[in-house]
Amino acid sequence: MNVGLKGNALVAGITDFTRSTFRVLRRQARPAIVLFLILMIITGIAYPLLVTGVAQVVFPHQANGSQIVQNGTVVGSELIGQPFSDPKYFWGRPSATPSFEYNAASSSGSNYGNNNSRLIDVVQARIDALHALDPNNTWPIPSDLVTASGSGLDPHISVASAEYQLPRVARERNMSEGIVQALIDQNTEDRQFGMLGERTVNVLELNLALDEQQARGDAGESASLRFVPTTDERVIGLTTTDWLFLALLAAMLLISGLFVGGLIAAVYDKKPGRATKAIGRIEPYLYRWPKIGDEGMSWKVYAFCILLFNLIGLLFLMAIILLQPFLPFNPEGMGPVSVDTAFNTAVSFVTNTNWQSYAGETTMSYFTQMVGLTVQNFLSAATGLAVLMALIRGVRQRKTKDLGNFWKDITRATLILLPISFVLALILVSQGCVQTLDGSVSAQMLQPVTDSGGDLVTVQTIPVGPVASQEAIKLLGTNGGGFFNTNSAHPFENPTPLSNLLEIFALLLIPIGAVFAFGEMVKDRRQGVALLVAMLVIFTAFLGLLIWAEGGGNPALDQLGVSQIGNGLQPGGNMEGKEVRFGVVPSVTFAAATTATSCGAVNSMHDSYTALGGMVPLVLMQFGEVVFGGVGSGLYGMLVFVLIAVFIAGLMIGRMPDYLGKKIGPYEMKLCTIIILLPIAVVLVGTVIAVMLPEGRAGPLNSGPHGFTEILYAFTSASNNNGSAFAGLTASTPFYNYILAIAMLLGRFPIMVLTLALAGALSAKNIVPPSAGSLPTHTPLFITWSIGVVVMLGALSYFLTLALGPIVEFLMMGGG
Repeated sequence: MNVGLKGNALVAGITDFTRSTFRVLRRQARPAIVLFLILMIITGIAYPLLVTGVAQVVFPHQANGSQIVQNGTVVGSELIGQPFSDPKYFWGRPSATPSFEYNAASSSGSNYGNNNSRLIDVVQARIDALHALDPNNTWPIPSDLVTASGSGLDPHISVASAEYQLPRVARERNMSEGIVQALIDQNTEDRQFGMLGERTVNVLELNLALDEQQARGDAGESASLRFVPTTDERVIGLTTTDWLFLALLAAMLLISGLFVGGLIAAVYDKKPGRATKAIGRIEPYLYRWPKIGDEGMSWKVYAFCILLFNLIGLLFLMAIILLQPFLPFNPEGMGPVSVDTAFNTAVSFVTNTNWQSYAGETTMSYFTQMVGLTVQNFLSAATGLAVLMALIRGVRQRKTKDLGNFWKDITRATLILLPISFVLALILVSQGCVQTLDGSVSAQMLQPVTDSGGDLVTVQTIPVGPVASQEAIKLLGTNGGGFFNTNSAHPFENPTPLSNLLEIFALLLIPIGAVFAFGEMVKDRRQGVALLVAMLVIFTAFLGLLIWAEGGGNPALDQLGVSQIGNGLQPGGNMEGKEVRFGVVPSVTFAAATTATSCGAVNSMHDSYTALGGMVPLVLMQFGEVVFGGVGSGLYGMLVFVLIAVFIAGLMIGRMPDYLGKKIGPYEMKLCTIIILLPIAVVLVGTVIAVMLPEGRAGPLNSGPHGFTEILYAFTSASNNNGSAFAGLTASTPFYNYILAIAMLLGRFPIMVLTLALAGALSAKNIVPPSAGSLPTHTPLFITWSIGVVVMLGALSYFLTLALGPIVEFLMMGGG
């Protein structure tokens, strides 16, 4: 009898749940569909087309690929290198692009780990080739001349690498060394503003100048010869320009973070101001067709709206990818994409992960990049910010179920991101980031090359597209999905040291601004400052370790006689997988920032970092993407750690476990515990499955512990919605496409729903005034305690896997 009653109650409960779900669906379906279409038109069509129009008028040279034209013929791009092997030319860096070196149609790095024997073989072969043509040259070979860049298209070499080759080129051309030195000087690009990047030589432009000089038969200007120096100018691992770079970045973030934080707080709290007034004028027009009112939502309805809205986005994006051969803006005639790749990509961009198992320039059409990917770059970031706003309301409100209106929250977040993205996109275009709807550029190569099939290649095909508009929001939205295969290492995505500084600044801007906004919105700025200090301490410590690991170079190359010192004529350090124009410190700062946030964009190949250098980005993700973290998601993740820290500290010292007047009880702790442990479980289980199955073991390019790290990194990145990769892992297989997609979904939406449940629980509580028993949460002691909780519960959960991967690799390298 009791069993029958329980069964009837269960059926009745399921029936009530189904009916209530359908009621909510009927009420929210129109806003979800119509608002998605409106925001899609604004962010995927109007925004990139407007950026394209302005860029073509104001910066036509840069927007179309910085083409070099001689006698009416395009002979290359100022930003894209070309292959040279003739001894009469200066050689660029080794290139790992498929088919032939400097294949601009398919950018790629080598992705060799520092312990990979193939890396040593490639470097030795390059050294032998240089010595064979110039046997009397006894100077140490600069590291950038024998290591491959991250993009495979690096147009530059260091000044030291140019001067190392000077005697050979002068002899082969029967020119005086003074004249060749003068040409090097004329084609040397100094640091931007005297403090950004490295001094570089554009190889293609230098070789064009050599041919022109020889054709004229002019004597040219002579110059005093300079030699490759052997003095290391770094102090505590950094040069003066490195210190200036970091100081400038910190100052920009502090000042702009305060401004953006105030902007976010003003818009969501409707404080008087120009931004609030401007958005207030636009909003009624956007809400009219979807019929969005002022009604608030409980956490369950808010969560339902998030899931419905993102489901629509996922299906829409997947349809665009599968149908792209039949859609407009496809000048390269991109064909169909496999279902597993389409599913992985759709999940990736909707979850703000932007993991890419494909090469953008050879797979996705302009329409897919704009109307599919760029749209989700905006909306996935806006979703994260909306969840954060709901949690903040839960913390500061008392005895209410109303967490706000999701439709208004996501619209406001999009309207905040749009103008900042527009301005940043145009600045990037001014530096050389392309923005055009024309097809690829065909350049007549200075020296023909034979491809892997034995065919002679005389034309370099250079892909372009609406890049800057996507680049800006991929960084501001902590998305990370690149237009090209090598992401922000590609010269058309990140052309100059200034653009590199701005891209690091952009990916940190909104997460830091959100921390300041939190302090404003809870009316206690000390709380925001305390969270920011905790994040900065963790970030600075790991950035320092990363600079030390990469600045020291690869010990294996020292044994080959390669110079890895840093000075005014060469960047030094471990240059495999890095671009000369950035050098080591700006490259690793980007790596630390992109993995401390959930951005995932890269300007260098993490797979080619040293063992400890590669471990740092991995550990920063394993903290749970809370050290700044993604737009919205980073701060609400950090707040979960803070609640755990408050609860544990309260139990230890006998004080009331409350945060900003909200008592933290067992129910809240259960939610927080699941939020922390779920991504950890997904990472570890996914890694175990991949290691056990042959489909998973077939993926790594590198063997041994480095190969294990490639697998671990992939699941860490996917589950924490980062998207960066140890790109040596071949992930473009059905196995990895499906399993990583599942990891991305589990790392995103269950966490959001649980966070909203936490917000609902806190919102229903009363606010207790602070008393002598309350634990202050803004003091240095609590900041230190919070850092300890993040480290203990976050990264240390992975210690055994780290021991099997980067730690063992480090010990192996130390042992020779």
